[in-house]
Amino acid sequence: MNTTPETVDHPFSVHGRHDVLQAAGGIPVHESLDAAIDRLQVAIGGVRELIQVSSVSIQASLVFFAAESALALVIAAHAGVAPQEPTSPVRGAGGAAC
Repeated sequence: MNTTPETVDHPFSVHGRHDVLQAAGGIPVHESLDAAIDRLQVAIGGVRELIQVSSVSIQASLVFFAAESALALVIAAHAGVAPQEPTSPVRGAGGAAC
């Protein structure tokens, strides 16, 4: 039995009656979230550059904050489904590393 959560086919761009673009099914969720994190980081980098242009700074700032919020949500979701590495007893106990 496979216990790794996987994506399902899901359209995210529909034109007329056709799914033009869709997410592929059967991919481990943590890998899909890794890809989403990568894409969002690139988008944030591009918008960060736009913020420097005075004529678009307000709109770019709003898009930047929205993208950063989306990135935070994807990272949080990733943490919830990704295989967890064992925590260090020192770190887990709140102590300093020796």
